[in-house]
Amino acid sequence: MWIILSAVFVQIVFLLSVFDIHFHSPIVKGMTPYANPIPAPAKRLVLFSADGLRFDTFLSYGNDREPNAKFLRSIASSRGKWGLSNTRVPTESRPGHVAMIAGLYEDPSAVFRGWKENPVEFDSVFNQSSYTFGWGSPDILSMFSKGTKGNVMSYTYSSESEQFTGHDAYKLDEWVFEHFERFIKMAPHNATLSSMLQERKLIFFIHLLGLDTNGHTNKPHSTFYTDNLRYVDQGIAKIEGLINDYFKDNQTAFIFTADHGMTDWGSHGAGHPSETQTPIVAWGAGINTKNIDAAHWENNRNDMEQADVAPLMAALLGINFPVNSVGKLPLAYLADEMLWKSHCALANVQQLSRSFQALTQRQQDRSLSLRFRPFWPLESNQVSAHNLQQIEASIRSGYYNESIQQSLNLMDLCLQGMDYFYRYDEFQLKMFITLAYIGWAGILAVFIIQERVTTSKKKTGHQFRLIDQIVFGLSVVIFIVLTVEGVPFLYYAYHLLPLMLWWYCLRQSKQMLRQTIRLIRIRHFVWATFLLGGLEFIVAGFFYRWFLSVGLVFMSLWPHWDQHSSSRWRHHETFKSLWMFTFLILAMFPVFPPVGKHSVPILVDIGGMILTVMAFWSSLVMHHDRDRTVLVCYTIAIPITLYVRHSVSDSLVQGQGLPVLEQALSWILLCLPLTLPLIGPSLVWPRLIGIVITLTPSFLLLSLSYEGIFFAVLVVALAIWIRLEAAIPATDSFWTQLRRSYFFLFLTFLSFFGLGNLASLNSFDPSSVRCFVTTFSPFTMAGLLLWKITVPFIAVSSALWAITVQHQLSMKNVYLMILLLSAAMAVQFFHWVTSRGSWLDIGTSLSHYVIVQFTVVFVMLLRSVVQFLTHGPIYFHATRPTASKYDKD
Repeated sequence: MWIILSAVFVQIVFLLSVFDIHFHSPIVKGMTPYANPIPAPAKRLVLFSADGLRFDTFLSYGNDREPNAKFLRSIASSRGKWGLSNTRVPTESRPGHVAMIAGLYEDPSAVFRGWKENPVEFDSVFNQSSYTFGWGSPDILSMFSKGTKGNVMSYTYSSESEQFTGHDAYKLDEWVFEHFERFIKMAPHNATLSSMLQERKLIFFIHLLGLDTNGHTNKPHSTFYTDNLRYVDQGIAKIEGLINDYFKDNQTAFIFTADHGMTDWGSHGAGHPSETQTPIVAWGAGINTKNIDAAHWENNRNDMEQADVAPLMAALLGINFPVNSVGKLPLAYLADEMLWKSHCALANVQQLSRSFQALTQRQQDRSLSLRFRPFWPLESNQVSAHNLQQIEASIRSGYYNESIQQSLNLMDLCLQGMDYFYRYDEFQLKMFITLAYIGWAGILAVFIIQERVTTSKKKTGHQFRLIDQIVFGLSVVIFIVLTVEGVPFLYYAYHLLPLMLWWYCLRQSKQMLRQTIRLIRIRHFVWATFLLGGLEFIVAGFFYRWFLSVGLVFMSLWPHWDQHSSSRWRHHETFKSLWMFTFLILAMFPVFPPVGKHSVPILVDIGGMILTVMAFWSSLVMHHDRDRTVLVCYTIAIPITLYVRHSVSDSLVQGQGLPVLEQALSWILLCLPLTLPLIGPSLVWPRLIGIVITLTPSFLLLSLSYEGIFFAVLVVALAIWIRLEAAIPATDSFWTQLRRSYFFLFLTFLSFFGLGNLASLNSFDPSSVRCFVTTFSPFTMAGLLLWKITVPFIAVSSALWAITVQHQLSMKNVYLMILLLSAAMAVQFFHWVTSRGSWLDIGTSLSHYVIVQFTVVFVMLLRSVVQFLTHGPIYFHATRPTASKYDKD
């Protein structure tokens, strides 16, 4: 057990290390805010956030050949500025709104630390405003109302209103527009509210969730999505009219943008351009309206980064720039009042310079003087101060354009310097984690070899004492240095873990090294080469799924090219043929379109019927009456599942909501596997069949397309694998066991990538969980999606358990081999993770590494799940008076 716990701990450290290497919290506290001393042109600002709006949809036309955003396009072509706002991964609502309102890009892990509330306090334009009034989703508004000085007032609908079913998601936006109209019309009759609205530095935040909901439910190319955009466009025109009629001073600025886009199949979260590209339109007070060519306005884009929206709002209102903002003021959007404009640029560069200085000081305080490496273009505070003085001198002399250019140059240097300190420990941490990977692989190899060779009991105490002394001395030095530098707690694990792993490996390996060398033959190098090539097929499958198909074709030939075992399969020709046929069918799935892009309910029904027939046939051939009765009862749950799916679908289409009975049945079917330890069969084959049958209902309830068919074929392949392995003696070679571990690893990754590629993680269709929940609940939905991914993993793990039981193998040895193979893959993905390049590259590299590490941890945890499902006295052969004919070999 301690080996499993150690493995989980090591894998978690490896997983967390990539975030500390490449992604850092941008929050630095205790900094002085900066604002433009020149009076701002806008007294108030209205921010429209069209959640989930794609850039291309914003420019699209409807079937009537009219623009889908007619009003906003007319603004962009006549009296405003527009462009493309580039978001960053993860393209989710929380980080997107934090970027546009606070000007900072959150550490990606913040998405998991909190959704509705801030995991950390950060400054934003809302904090710096005199008052902010917001309308929209409770999930978004609550993020910015927590921890403020009481100046942010939120008006939200209930969470139950966020239904991911039906075709009336536009009503969420209707609620926002109606309540804003009531608010404005009520103001003249409320003295307190009227007084608040006369203040300068007001912000009205209009969050519009209908597009995101319609995109998830009906997809972005549906008429529901584009009609929702038209409704939003009309609502914005109405709000502008209400604002102008109430204030009558033309001192209102308007900004329209989106937090993220959406893929064609209605998902977001990764780095595809359809997810990262959103529109932005700005008009009103303080916005540059010169040189607008109405005939060619689409070619006059002024693109920006999403974090640039925050300094733009701060400049228009004359408020403090958010202290942790990394946004760069998009000067093309500002009116040509050069004194004000140059001071806006100065305030922006002062804020960025202060952020850079704070990061420099923080790193200098952490580092010993000999280890500190400054950012040489701004190696001292005097350099930054001198540059700022030059900018101020240019403004005083009236050289506004020159001062603006100087500000832009210094902004670039400050941002480069901040990036430098964010990556300050990158090389050092990568080196230590790589050494830890090598040490971990060495320990796994030592454990595996210890089971194969007889080691001498003779101790070499002097050599061990020397190793102990060296490792202890290095550990003390590293610990002292890290303590003096005040590094985060996890840095101790990153630096000390490789020492501990190498120490244990060196102590254990010397005794068996000579005996291991004697056992090595040339053919072992050939087998090792083939094994590494097989691992690279899995690695390539992360990028191109068809590599998995090629790998499955090669695996289909295994009973024919394994001459060592073929003589034992003379009486299993049928199974050999079935193995080839089944794996060739499995090879088709990785070339199918990923699940999630299109919903095909008829394929779910076909998969359910296939699994029902398989389950009934497997149940009825049981010879033991109790096993037959239990399995038949379990099998009845599959047709019930298909009924629940159709009943829920009909109810939602008719607008009647999720039926309570069907929802209760769905949750009961989800918990069906929990009954196996209590009433499940005690022979291996019936227990395996019971595991598959009880997992099937929840898997089908969460399915959208061909998942059920894939699961049925996978189960058949696993059954044949168990049968063929049964003919191989338990005392077979080390390489046979390693081959089994490779098959398990390949089938495990096939369980994920056979149904989709990387996009399937974020191609989440809310309709897949509609039998369980229909309101927006991110963690419940994520948990259900995770369970769906886990079901095939459990089936593969159960097959491996059966093989180890029938051969009376040690599960420890099998998992050690799996961990060793996984480490060889994971170290490659570790070095491929990047925070540079396109956001698609960044998101893909990070997701690949997370998938590998999570899969390894999953394999460890699924061992406990399988142990639970197989709890009780389990027999492989018929040790009882009656047994299934499957158990008579």
